[in-house]
Amino acid sequence: MTSPTSPIYRRQPNVLSAVVNDELVMMSVQTGRYFNLNMVGAHIWRLLDSPQSLDAMVAILTETYDAPEAAIRAEVLAFLTRLERQDMVSSIGDDAG
Repeated sequence: MTSPTSPIYRRQPNVLSAVVNDELVMMSVQTGRYFNLNMVGAHIWRLLDSPQSLDAMVAILTETYDAPEAAIRAEVLAFLTRLERQDMVSSIGDDAG
């Protein structure tokens, strides 16, 4: 199930990330706050190495994880919304053209 317009997300340039003890740790240079990501969150963060549409990320994650597409879409959107509120990612439009 794809949306008519799928937001495109990108990492903010002021966020550093590194793998530490098998976890992905991120730090906002702007705020100095640290965040740890679980395995799925780290997977989404890696997908954002380049700007990605919500639909593209959901398609990749649906192939990787055993969960319904609607559930994955809801979780990915909630995760990206939290990152956006923390100024770690931004939405740069949609892929509708």
